[in-house]
Amino acid sequence: RAVFAPHPVLPPPPPPPPPLPPATQLGIHRSAQMLLKSVHRLARPSLLVAAGTFAGEAARRGLSQPASVCESAAAPQLTMIYFPVRALAEPARMILEFGGVAYEDASPQHAYGVPWKDAKDKTPFGQLPLLLVDGKELAQAGAIIRYCAALVPALVPAEPLEAARCDMIFEAARELDAVNPIVNVFRGEAFDAKKAAFFDSFPAKLARLARQLRESEGPFSCGAAPRWCDFMLYHNLDNARLLEPAALDAYPEVRTFMAAVEATPRVAEFLQARPKPVDIGTKPMLEPNVPGIRVKK
Repeated sequence: RAVFAPHPVLPPPPPPPPPLPPATQLGIHRSAQMLLKSVHRLARPSLLVAAGTFAGEAARRGLSQPASVCESAAAPQLTMIYFPVRALAEPARMILEFGGVAYEDASPQHAYGVPWKDAKDKTPFGQLPLLLVDGKELAQAGAIIRYCAALVPALVPAEPLEAARCDMIFEAARELDAVNPIVNVFRGEAFDAKKAAFFDSFPAKLARLARQLRESEGPFSCGAAPRWCDFMLYHNLDNARLLEPAALDAYPEVRTFMAAVEATPRVAEFLQARPKPVDIGTKPMLEPNVPGIRVKK
């Protein structure tokens, strides 16, 4: 008669490895993204295996990509220096709010202790906005916006072509920058002339932007998830809507895009709390007349 040995008792599986610190997780994900980009460029099988092994190990360790740099121990101290206007600092603020990245708003008077005319020559290019990063000056609105986006990895596409498309939408949105001084600076006849000139070219530009939103299958400009370019696009379209409330009505995809940005967590609260432009075209200012909601009390 056959005799069967009992099944061996297997030892329990080893416990999962401890989670890595957030700063280390962020470094691993950035390294993995760089390696995968190299794979796409070189298309070498050995690199594909290495990249797959690297990404697989990150997944095995249960690493989740941090939503923002503030989840790491290396969060910088940020101060946005700008006038009390709704203009070029707004997209960067929206990006930081989206990522939950701490920052402070400051007027040039508060930041430098002297009026702007006396502080102007102390800045890199005699312009605002200016972002202080751990005390170091970063000038030019586009550079500030891209830096802020880099602090919120969820807003930055990893695939090179998608990243370039995001930049494309950003640059197209910047073609509407002329709306900023119309909302915040011009008065009387100058306001009327500048507004008329802006809306002469606006319909054609809006139609092209609407086509991009439609082709993205939205609701955002690069698909289902928001990207950093969306906040630039939203800002300029929102300022256009301040001048002409029906300016966006002809395009359902544009209205859907605006509503999607306005419903985004943390951004929704920021949009409700920020100062409101008043007396546009006559005596433009913000109410309350402060640079932003993060002014130090």
